[in-house]
Amino acid sequence: MTARIANRHYRQLALGLSMLLLLVPEIGAQDSGIPDSVFSPAQHRHDPIDVDARPIVSRFAVSLVQPRRMLRDGHGNLYVADWGAGNVVKVTPEERVTILASGLNEPAGLAFDSMGNLFVSTHAEGMTRAGTIVRITPMGGRSIFATGLTGPTVLAFDTMDNLFVANFHENNIAVISMGGEVELFADEIPSPAALAFDSRGILYVVSSTEGTLFAITPMGEVSVLARGLAVPSDVTFDPKGHLIITNYASTELTYVSAKGVVKTFALVPKGTISSRFDDEGNLLLLNWDQPLLLKVTRQLTVPCPHCEKQLLLRFRPKQRKPKTVKPMEPVI
Repeated sequence: MTARIANRHYRQLALGLSMLLLLVPEIGAQDSGIPDSVFSPAQHRHDPIDVDARPIVSRFAVSLVQPRRMLRDGHGNLYVADWGAGNVVKVTPEERVTILASGLNEPAGLAFDSMGNLFVSTHAEGMTRAGTIVRITPMGGRSIFATGLTGPTVLAFDTMDNLFVANFHENNIAVISMGGEVELFADEIPSPAALAFDSRGILYVVSSTEGTLFAITPMGEVSVLARGLAVPSDVTFDPKGHLIITNYASTELTYVSAKGVVKTFALVPKGTISSRFDDEGNLLLLNWDQPLLLKVTRQLTVPCPHCEKQLLLRFRPKQRKPKTVKPMEPVI
């Protein structure tokens, strides 16, 4: 299903559901199974409504070679580091696709500073001190921010605009000030493949070779939060702040609690290498093997029939019991 067809499908579904909601007061809350308080014009709530349906999966109409990572800005634009093509691709909310930068030697990491500049790390085939950090301004200007890195794979900014870089082939995390000064932040992190800061300033790092999740305090204290991950390749947070790990060698996205408990968050296509959430809480997936950029719509909104607010519709298929089959009558 192309993204355009999927969007038309969303609109038709939302229109149909909104028309159904308009009819509910006529049918009666007792028949509909929805409380009167939700639809009463005088006093009503806007509780989420669970729909017995599977999420809608759609594909963005963007050509990719070997996409490594994606990032969203504050305006809903999506950026993809296409390692194999040497490009950074921008996809607007209207799904207009443009090449933001080209000719990069294995772009791998993406991060925005507080001024809206986009920083891109180039892995450069892991050659010693051949990796660079490229800065792209909001107006499209391009310059070299840092050089002499070995296999930089991922980037992340802290609240002070310090840039943290995972050097995959040097097994460490470096920090670069806005003045370009490079310092070692954490050492002995085997093959760091993803970085993410939480609201407290804790830096989360995954080792793709060891399958380990590390937590590093702002003071540089390193601890192991979880083990046994399947070639973890990305770290992100869902809309509720839960830590979600993408496992390239598995078909599972895993949720890791603050106590290090690992649970399955979702099942995804094989080859998924990066994941993000949009403003509506829908899941975006980047697939290295296919290669594809996918959207999993988990919820939609429709207008309330009695006011200007929106009602949230969540796709949550019920767990149905398997049908029982009567045993066959004996032949003899």
